[in-house]
Amino acid sequence: MMNLKAVTRKTSRFIFIILASLWIMFEEWVWDTIMAVMVKIGRLKIINLLENYLARQNPYLLLSLFLFPFLIMIPAKVYGVYLVAEGKILRGILIFVLAKSIITAFIARLFFVSRDKLMQIKNFAVSYYWLKEKKDWLYGELNKLPAWQTARKSVAELKRFIKNKVRTRKQSSGFVTKIRKEK
Repeated sequence: MMNLKAVTRKTSRFIFIILASLWIMFEEWVWDTIMAVMVKIGRLKIINLLENYLARQNPYLLLSLFLFPFLIMIPAKVYGVYLVAEGKILRGILIFVLAKSIITAFIARLFFVSRDKLMQIKNFAVSYYWLKEKKDWLYGELNKLPAWQTARKSVAELKRFIKNKVRTRKQSSGFVTKIRKEK
């Protein structure tokens, strides 16, 4: 029979994994959307020139650039929470999500451009690999859960359904379809 400490530890771990899985699903959805947008933005000539310039800079300068987005994001997120507390729920959530999305997109692109340089900083590299190891562990634990597997399949099916609906709608409202209907 398990003692109270073991039961508490297992229960806490289970709750943590469930909460983390919900957060990860949200983050993946946001991440996929952000990356699609950032790929398109990265094709712009001015962005490409800026990225090439940044890639030639000192690793410590690049590391310091990561502070600015956080300094902007924190007040924006606090303001979003404040608006929710004041009863302006939709506006507060919108500001919170926009701040998170835009800043995350900026940070992701900055990291993509400066990763090799940042890895030259020993403490950064150690922290990066430590966090990556923890994230990989968490994903491993999540992938073992039948509920997580079912949720992932359901989300994938929902994405396919939405894509098919959008594709069908685009095809049925296209210029060629309208011409064919007129004949």
